[in-house]
Amino acid sequence: MHARDIMTHELITIRPEASVRDAARRLSDYNISGMPVVDQDGRMAGIITEADLISKEGDTVADIMTQRVVGVSESTTVDEIAQILTSNRFKRVPVLREERLVGIVSRADIVRMMASRWVCPVCGAIQLGRVPRECPSCGIDGSRFERELNIRPEITSRQ
Repeated sequence: MHARDIMTHELITIRPEASVRDAARRLSDYNISGMPVVDQDGRMAGIITEADLISKEGDTVADIMTQRVVGVSESTTVDEIAQILTSNRFKRVPVLREERLVGIVSRADIVRMMASRWVCPVCGAIQLGRVPRECPSCGIDGSRFERELNIRPEITSRQ
């Protein structure tokens, strides 16, 4: 399983020139603890988190955001992402295609993956948790399994 398989595509982002108040409002409105900061071309400029808001002083997002961001590619494995998150005590990691933000993987996305149901398209067998290497019932390659997705209601239910 890779970043592309579990990443959140519906991104909540903010621009570097936005006010700190706007950042706080956006984090609060969407009930998230951090979000990517992107320029007008969709390139990563940084990440702003609740910790940045309460521990740093400045007027704009650019003044207080974390600029040195560890990102991953769409093909980075979930195991690698989990290692990055836990070893660095991060809550989220941006997914980049070249320098452009295409998604984000949070701890919650990995937990959601662990709670997923996988359905064999041939025999209908259900596997819980991670996608199996092969179907225990009919033996087809596990890469053909289909995941029952649960969208993120806290993001998709808000406009």
